[in-house]
Amino acid sequence: MNPSTGAGALSPMDQKRQASFRIAAASLVLLAGLSAVGWYDFTSTRNELLTLLVDQAASMRQAVAAAASLGEAAAAQTQAAISARLLDNARLLRLLDARGGLTQAQLDEVARANRLFRVTVLSPAGARELTGGTGGPPQGTGRGFGPGGGGQGRGPGGGGQGRGPGAGRGGGGDAGATPGGPGSMGALAERLISGTDTEAVSEVHGSRWDRGWRLSAGVRRANGGAIVLNVDASEIAELSRRASLDHLLEDIAARAPEIAYVVLEDGANRLAYGPLAEAAASAAAPSGAAFRSVPVPEALAGLAAGEVAVGSTPVLEFTGAVDAAREGSPVLRLGLNLEGLRRAERRTLTRLTLSLAAALALGVVMIAFVVLRQQYGVLTEKHARAEEALRRRDRLAAMGELASTVAHEVRNPLNAIGMTAQRLRREFLGTGPAAAGSTGGRDETELTELLDVLGSETQRINRIVQQFLDYARPPRLALRPASLRELVDTAAEALRAKAATRRITIESRAEHAGEAVVDPDQLRQAVDNLLRNAIEASPEGGTVRIGARRDGSHHVIDVRDGGPGIPADVLPKIFDLYFTTKADGTGVGLAVTNQIVEAHQGRIDVDSAPGRGTTMSIRIPVGEEASDRG
Repeated sequence: MNPSTGAGALSPMDQKRQASFRIAAASLVLLAGLSAVGWYDFTSTRNELLTLLVDQAASMRQAVAAAASLGEAAAAQTQAAISARLLDNARLLRLLDARGGLTQAQLDEVARANRLFRVTVLSPAGARELTGGTGGPPQGTGRGFGPGGGGQGRGPGGGGQGRGPGAGRGGGGDAGATPGGPGSMGALAERLISGTDTEAVSEVHGSRWDRGWRLSAGVRRANGGAIVLNVDASEIAELSRRASLDHLLEDIAARAPEIAYVVLEDGANRLAYGPLAEAAASAAAPSGAAFRSVPVPEALAGLAAGEVAVGSTPVLEFTGAVDAAREGSPVLRLGLNLEGLRRAERRTLTRLTLSLAAALALGVVMIAFVVLRQQYGVLTEKHARAEEALRRRDRLAAMGELASTVAHEVRNPLNAIGMTAQRLRREFLGTGPAAAGSTGGRDETELTELLDVLGSETQRINRIVQQFLDYARPPRLALRPASLRELVDTAAEALRAKAATRRITIESRAEHAGEAVVDPDQLRQAVDNLLRNAIEASPEGGTVRIGARRDGSHHVIDVRDGGPGIPADVLPKIFDLYFTTKADGTGVGLAVTNQIVEAHQGRIDVDSAPGRGTTMSIRIPVGEEASDRG
């Protein structure tokens, strides 16, 4: 607590610089905090978007694998169903043939009822005995199964997953059943006639005359030879083409604008689709420094993800097997164009920068408002102190005038009283005529007591008048460098005898006090007053501690006692003139002490509470202000 009204240690210019520094430091801290929060939010949002892209790519890979598997299964099931129907028809014809011979009418009826493209009955020698159906060879072609028949081809999609027609063509005018490719109708007839198979089904293959896709099935006749059925397999071929993986990837790349490329690698074979397909297919999968890895969840183990640059386009590439559960599955490289993400990042950064700038500006305004409000509070306090100082000066000026009048009016009678007492003492108790005729005894003793009382009271009144004059006239300082350690030690030594009468110990510690520009005589008087009060407040056998030190921009002299402390309601009044709690006190000592300290541009801080003693600290500023004191 500080009941005094001393000035601070900083000049107005220093206070302005300190306020500016505080605003700048707080603004930097605020900027750093807002930037950290903004960057964390930006990176978190970006990572979340990348995670969504990773999940999207993983879902797309699973969808591709599932669609390819389902498409292949569907094509296989369709082909198996048609093959089973063909074999059933072939068995029916074989049964009719075994019972009495197969007629052309029966053959045509079965072919028409089951929409068979062609039905051929071959002899054991391979010659055609009967033929029927909705189709047949074009004009001018041979009627047999000539060499070079269409072989087993790859599916229409070319991706290695669907089975489809080949490109071979057969021709010739012989009626023989010369075999062609392993999946052709001629090869199937050869196996049946030779007895290698009793029933057989071919793969989907191209027509011998390049007129579409065919599926063949046949059975061996009871007496040798074969019955071969041929059906139009264009629908199966189209289903295989649509279900093929490369067609699926091509369709995905065409329909999804965010896909930069899709590359399917199966050994040495490589298929690529998408706007950047050519650039991606011509280069191997990126790795090392060119591949900024992106974290992939544990559930997607086996899938590598990273940011790469394909040309000048940023791409997020995912690499992994199409079907991780199947060994030898082709490798799928899926590239997602990140230009949209980059644009979103730039927009986010712009909004974030504007938000941070606005928040920083608002924060600076708020900080400046708080600092300026504090400065306003300090200025208000200083203004109040200045007004109080002006009022005090006015009071002191009035008291000075009153003191002069009172001193003149009181001291003259006091002098007269004092001189009268001295004359009475001289005449009746000294060598005067009255003393020679005195009888002594009781009257002389009584007279001596009365004159002693008269003299002591006269001196007491004179001291009170002098204190009144001292307080009414502000002290004029005689500033010079002085050792605070010497000042404190001297004050303590002077009062040790007084303290010893009550068995009170005075401990002095001022090793690190240094020098200060002060009026040592008046400051010694102030320290002496505080030390006397501490001795009087301490219990018998107690300890009073006095010390001096340097505390930042202040010289500090501490006086601490172990007394009962000062009540909170009394503390604000202890430096008021004529306020005292002592039975024989005048209430002038602490007022004069505070006045001396204030004349040094200092203040007295008081730390006290009932039951734990009191510490009074004289704080005198260090610096150029000392030259302006007095």
